[in-house]
Formats: sequence, C-alpha cells, structure tokens
Amino acid sequence: MNLSDYLIKPVQVAGTFPCAGEPVKEFSLVKHNLDVLTDTDIRGKKCLLCIFLSVDVAVCADTVREFNRMARKLDNTEVLCVSVDTPFALQRFCEREGLDYITVASCFRSASFPSDFGVQLTGSELAGFTARAVICLDEQGQVIHSELIRELARQPDYYSAYLALR
Repeated sequence: MNLSDYLIKPVQVAGTFPCAGEPVKEFSLVKHNLDVLTDTDIRGKKCLLCIFLSVDVAVCADTVREFNRMARKLDNTEVLCVSVDTPFALQRFCEREGLDYITVASCFRSASFPSDFGVQLTGSELAGFTARAVICLDEQGQVIHSELIRELARQPDYYSAYLALR
C-alpha cells in the first residue's frame, strides 16, 4: 500500500474529539524556535486549531496554505497549525511557501495532545500521526466549531470554520 491508499480509508482515532460548547483542553506545543506555546497563550483571541498529519502530505499542505489565506481576513484570531512534524520542518515549509499569517507548532513532545483532542490515529500504519481536524475557539477558550475529517484525503469545511470565527 502507498500513502494515498491510506488517505481514502476512514480513519480510526483514540480519544474524545471536542464539541461546540466545551472548553478547550490544556495543551503544550513547541514552536519553530523551541519556545513552548500553551492554551493560555492564546486566550483573549479567537483561535483556529488546524491539526494534520504532516506538511509532507499534499492534502495537509494545501489545508495549511488555505488557512493562511483565511487568516489574512480574520481579526483578533490566531491560526495555529499543529502536527507531529518537527518544529523545524514546519518552519521550513512556511518559509518556502511564504506563509506568514499562521503559527505552526509541533506536538512531538506532547504524548497526550493527540488523544486529549481525539485525533490520535490508530489501527493502521499511520498510527502515531494525528488525524486532520479543525477546532475553532472563542476568546475564552470555548469550542465554537469542530470538524474531524475521517477521510484524510478530504478537505475541511473552510467556510464553516470561517463563519465561526468572523
């Protein structure tokens, strides 16, 4: 099997995916300069968490690019793109693509992040990666929109995420 075969199959995930109305769970991620970014760092702003497998997967890279375009139109909103990629690889991708409206962060040090957010892939050779998901938060850290993409080759509903954050 090649990667594209896995992207069209519905994924299995461990953990509980957050729903609208719930508070965001605590998290700790690593930015490109190895600084830590936590859930408390984004309070006071709306936030879009774009969680994905890897910037080396074309559909994930496309999603990050699209959320960068969306971020230009959103006031007082942090667009945070998260994967298990190293923070250095995430930063190289952003620099190469000219993506400067988003923040990238790695969950490589956070063993609990994928399961805490219900995006830990299980049951296939992709186990250990994060599923593709979008979670929108209000200024107080409450979930206002969430989407778990069960077929990894499918794009998220960008318009619904945009409306939630407008």
